[in-house]
Amino acid sequence: MRESKVGIFFVIDDQILMDAVPVDQGEPYGDTLGHGGHYEFWELLVPKTDIEKKFKARAYDAYPRGRVVYFTIEKHFVLYADKCLKQSKLKWLAKQFCIAEPVFKKDRHYQCAGCNPFFLD
Repeated sequence: MRESKVGIFFVIDDQILMDAVPVDQGEPYGDTLGHGGHYEFWELLVPKTDIEKKFKARAYDAYPRGRVVYFTIEKHFVLYADKCLKQSKLKWLAKQFCIAEPVFKKDRHYQCAGCNPFFLD
């Protein structure tokens, strides 16, 4: 069985770009374990594939995004995501992070260009 991960993700044209680590390598933040920052990932990415080039051609927050965090006290994973991502896509994302039963939450912080009425490209 593959190990559960924490980290960040972006969804571009039904493909995922993610920066994740096994949960036991997650960085503590309060009572959670997480990994990575969206802007930092975008900033440091040297695009090699077509999807990475498409991603880098726009602002870091143009595409739907989110993160998976592990809550150490409650002992469960939360997948935070942009509101435009459908339930089927959220379940697909959970599989990419090897999470069997995450709690799915929307977060106003994660708003892509299509969801954020104030987005400037």
